[in-house]
Amino acid sequence: MNTIFEPAANKVRLWKWTSLVFYPIGVVRIWKGNHRLWVRLLYTLVGLPLFLLIFIYLAITGFAFFLPPLDMSVGNRTDRTIVNSGGNYKSTFLKTGNETSGAYELIQVEVEPHGGNGWHYHKSFDEYFTVLKGTAQVGNGEKEYRIEKGGNAVAHKGALHYFSNPTDSTILLLVKAMPARGLEKSIRVAYGLANDGQFEGEITKNPWHMALLLGYSGTYLPGIPGFIQEPLVNALAQIAQWKGEDKDLEKYYR
Repeated sequence: MNTIFEPAANKVRLWKWTSLVFYPIGVVRIWKGNHRLWVRLLYTLVGLPLFLLIFIYLAITGFAFFLPPLDMSVGNRTDRTIVNSGGNYKSTFLKTGNETSGAYELIQVEVEPHGGNGWHYHKSFDEYFTVLKGTAQVGNGEKEYRIEKGGNAVAHKGALHYFSNPTDSTILLLVKAMPARGLEKSIRVAYGLANDGQFEGEITKNPWHMALLLGYSGTYLPGIPGFIQEPLVNALAQIAQWKGEDKDLEKYYR
């Protein structure tokens, strides 16, 4: 007779421990159960912030699932060269995504002495760099090296990379993004916000604008697992667009 009831007993025990994973149910069960007070308090106090973080993350990404995709389009602009008044970059759009039917974007970037960007990666396009003038420092994966005039490097989708100017003279880079995504749009918006004094350090004063910038460029940062960071960045950018936060940025790219 005992063996007949063993599977049912095992299911009860399995449900008991599984329910602990679902915080609200777990709190009720652990306080009803025969557990020491310190175990109950530890589970309740440690589990609450973790539960809230997971709940908020799922709520944000779940809500964005029903929103329209991010608009990557750029208007028919006549200003081919734009300048970041912060003194870091000047970019000339040689070929836009509109002109190549989305095949690629070709941008000539002038980087002033000791300017550049930090480690990051993209998931929607490959980036090709060619040094037209001076010496550039490039990080790619786990390697960092210098490239002289005429040299080139490539950062494939998902590869951590950066480029900078380690010298005291201005350098000139040719950057090709394949396929074309939102790189032109993100550069135009970033420069426009910088010129209007809308940055505090490396972060925009309006956090929704930062979400849109990261979303347009498909840029992600090291140190945060991709399976967490990528859906969250994309979701926040879509929500920012849904809220109409992109309307303030249209003057930079329409």
